[in-house]
Amino acid sequence: MTLRQVGFTAVPPGAKPGFDHADTYLDPRGSRLYVAHTGADRMDVLDCETGSYLRSIAGLPGVAGVLVDSENDLLFTSDRAAARVSILRASDEAMLGQVAVDSRPNGLAFDPDARNLYSFNLGEPAGTNCTASIVSVDARRVVATLPLPGRPRWAGFDRETRCVYANISDPALIVVIDGDSQAISRSISVPSAGPHGLAIVGGPGASSLWCAADAGRLVVLEPKSGAASASFPLPGAPDVVLYDRDLGRVYVAVGSPGGVTVFDTRHRQELETIVTEEGAHTIGWDPVTRRLFVFQPKSCGVGIYEESA
Repeated sequence: MTLRQVGFTAVPPGAKPGFDHADTYLDPRGSRLYVAHTGADRMDVLDCETGSYLRSIAGLPGVAGVLVDSENDLLFTSDRAAARVSILRASDEAMLGQVAVDSRPNGLAFDPDARNLYSFNLGEPAGTNCTASIVSVDARRVVATLPLPGRPRWAGFDRETRCVYANISDPALIVVIDGDSQAISRSISVPSAGPHGLAIVGGPGASSLWCAADAGRLVVLEPKSGAASASFPLPGAPDVVLYDRDLGRVYVAVGSPGGVTVFDTRHRQELETIVTEEGAHTIGWDPVTRRLFVFQPKSCGVGIYEESA
């Protein structure tokens, strides 16, 4: 066993149940976890050390994506029901600006060198005319809009290659967006249906893409060649994939049945699967306390697990 449960924190309910993306602000005074409470149109804030619920940030209609860049003191949300992204200062949670993007923004990625935020938009109706909006954080405006070949899911920015990698559910692809040209340079085929969660794993010059697909597989892809170098079974359709570099761990949330499967990225092997709660597809990670936070919509709270490794 690597994870043990150390607590549970109740979260005030919203009009409807449902959590989405979560991310962590690394503050010298203590980490804070932010989670999209989609059913409540707000972002909830938790103290990672104590596990306590701190407060909420309201006025974010249909909030879906949450992304933190601690180094640049930035906190982003995608407000799906308002077709916009919000830009906040992470240290004091002050709103810096809001920018209109295409319909149903969802996943987010940030290029800290160009200071561009990528919003991956589901379209209206969802799954049609999907796009990626590139937002200049400093100018507070969309500088480019890219058509996508299908419905986008999770995305991430790789600073070494200066590329954004974004999962497309159908066709099963990862699109590669060049951060300098701000254009899709190529795509990588995923040999499993429904790419969903995505983590960029590894160090300089040796990164790999760990892609969790709806068909119940975790596929490891090499970004340069596009080859699949490993594939692991999952207990169900996955959602979030999180990575801790220091521990060499990947955590994959599976909403049904509720669980989290843990992988050792150095030896490329499964370590364990813990049982959580049906519908618990959102997780957050704090590398300081080495705690995994599992958001449980039925219980309207968060299960807190600690790494013993």
